[in-house]
Amino acid sequence: MNTRVVDPQTSAWEEASTHRTPGIDIKQLLQRDGEGRSFEFNVVRFGGEDFWSPRHRHNFDQIRIGLEGVTHYGPHKKLPARTVGYYPEGTYYGPLSVDGGPSVQAILQFDGAGRGGYVNYVHLDKATEQLKERGEFRKGYFHPSDGGKAVDGYQASWELATGRSMVYPEPRYDEAVYMHLDAFAWVGAPEGVRSKHLGSFGERGLRIESLLVPGGATFDLGTTGRTTVALVVDGEISADGATAGKYGALLADDGSLTCAGVAGASELVVITLPQFED
Repeated sequence: MNTRVVDPQTSAWEEASTHRTPGIDIKQLLQRDGEGRSFEFNVVRFGGEDFWSPRHRHNFDQIRIGLEGVTHYGPHKKLPARTVGYYPEGTYYGPLSVDGGPSVQAILQFDGAGRGGYVNYVHLDKATEQLKERGEFRKGYFHPSDGGKAVDGYQASWELATGRSMVYPEPRYDEAVYMHLDAFAWVGAPEGVRSKHLGSFGERGLRIESLLVPGGATFDLGTTGRTTVALVVDGEISADGATAGKYGALLADDGSLTCAGVAGASELVVITLPQFED
């Protein structure tokens, strides 16, 4: 079983991939590379005068956890702190913008039920830099210098990285789904670990929940045959000889990871990724 415990509090912000728009910085939490098994989990800060992203879609799933500030996803959609957004493969969302200062989210990107072939930033950034020799990324699109048709920035980099033409899956949902953490009730005994089931999506068992862990209480994260990641929204969790504080992450890959609350009460968002082994 592969496990990791990551605490980004001392990490510096780094510029994100430039295939989309300037004004995005990241702190890397977890990343896995492998055909059909790639995913990326980062703390992401949106802001800056040049930040804006057009309405677009992907061939992969995303979970976005609002931590600070507000990100707008069009005239009537927004992701404030303590809201979890599910952005399904094939479903359009955006345009993205911020106001009143930067916003901070944790973003998990991974293959959805359609198995589109998520490409993480290690490969995507290399392709993006190569494409800059052939054209320009501007306002979310790649504009070839030979005057060819503009292409979605992620799609252009993905196609170069994979050598394939992108096929967008038929959307299962018309819109992104927004889940407000404080609107759900805790289930379980007050003196133990309590939970909120936020949602389950699709035929491959994507699941999102929240846990409230008292100091000293223990719980098992993950299960055999599944990949589970968790974000510490508040508090501190210890596992595998390490500690993850606020905005830290935990990974349990193909098994369970025994975790414990360190002090006070800790809150986590837990995501079980789709299951592809039939």
